[in-house]
Amino acid sequence: MISLRILPLVFLVIACACSKKGPLPETEDSPARSATEELETFQIEPGFKVQLVASEPLIEDPVLIQFDENGRLWVVEMRGYMSDIDGSEEDKPIGRISILEDENGDGEMDKSTIYLDNLVMPRALGLIKGGALIAENNSLWVTQDLDGDLKADTKVLLDSTYASNGVPEHSDNGFVRNVDNWYYSAKSRLRYKLDQGGEWIRDSTEFRGQWGISQDDQGRLIYNYNWSQLHGDLVPANYLSRNPNHEPTTGIDHGLTIDRKIYPIRSNPAINRGYIPSTLTEAGRLLEFTSACSPTVNRSHLFPEEYFGNIFVMENAGNLVKRNAVSQNGFTLEATDPNSGREFMASTDERFRPVHGTMGPDGALYIADMYHGIVQHGSYMTPYLKEQTLERGLDLPVHLGRIWRIGPKHW
Repeated sequence: MISLRILPLVFLVIACACSKKGPLPETEDSPARSATEELETFQIEPGFKVQLVASEPLIEDPVLIQFDENGRLWVVEMRGYMSDIDGSEEDKPIGRISILEDENGDGEMDKSTIYLDNLVMPRALGLIKGGALIAENNSLWVTQDLDGDLKADTKVLLDSTYASNGVPEHSDNGFVRNVDNWYYSAKSRLRYKLDQGGEWIRDSTEFRGQWGISQDDQGRLIYNYNWSQLHGDLVPANYLSRNPNHEPTTGIDHGLTIDRKIYPIRSNPAINRGYIPSTLTEAGRLLEFTSACSPTVNRSHLFPEEYFGNIFVMENAGNLVKRNAVSQNGFTLEATDPNSGREFMASTDERFRPVHGTMGPDGALYIADMYHGIVQHGSYMTPYLKEQTLERGLDLPVHLGRIWRIGPKHW
């Protein structure tokens, strides 16, 4: 596991969203913007700045990001996801795993090595010694780079049942290596571990979350569901299930908060149920979480002290990132919104899609922005949503994507 201590790195200051003039206003047609233009649409919590780390054509459609022990950034690029209104490219091997590096030390990635390509809808990444666990084509694979060129040389099937239902919104994904050395996923009852003999073990575990999974400093697994932003385990995984005669009623899948309110800074008409009065405000803004994902625990000390242990939650349909302050009350965890009425990060750009977050080795928060007009998978594309998407031109262009870094303003 990589340390989150602050590394003695020096970055040149690149373009950042820290202006006092506020974000650009939303536009009715929601045009695709360049990364530089999108940067001007962000509202960020006072004291912080947003910096560009990578964008197309270096990466496209990023859905998962993870740093390795050498500070390189691995990116899962789900290039087949809803590239048109019918999702016609989902069965095509156009996905890939890329490894990004910053060779000149300016804080922006300038080199991409394709670790593995020709993948069908890649959706999970778990870094291992000399390679990675990768889920694609409805299966889980063990891949290895044998000669150190950052390209996979072997790909061996580990589990043909992992992510087998194929629905992007409701299938195994993620991966976090817990303190017990088991790899856990979201939307899954499976866990995996490499034994001392070099063989992979598969085991059952409790079902957790929907998209993205994290852990805190105590090793408690943190996850969520599209409608409920923050859940976690209060006890170690599989701890309560050791006794077959005991049916746990608490301790697993504990809801840290019942607060579902969000505060977008633009209208959000192109979502399911947007025509139902209780879904949007009078200004057309989303009222509650509908696509909460990738809860990311701040385990670094780069941010001010009160931010340590906070959990950031991505909400791509609402074009925002929420911050939760977490406290321990006896055996339980509780989360509260420290800035009710204003989100940690929000955008007036409808195509800003924060789908995954991670803390970098420099202590900053990194966010994968799929930058995609269509946010809903075809399995749930209602006539209302299809009409909204096509009329407003959100189906094109495709194969864009950005990665952003958030750090203190004067860092």
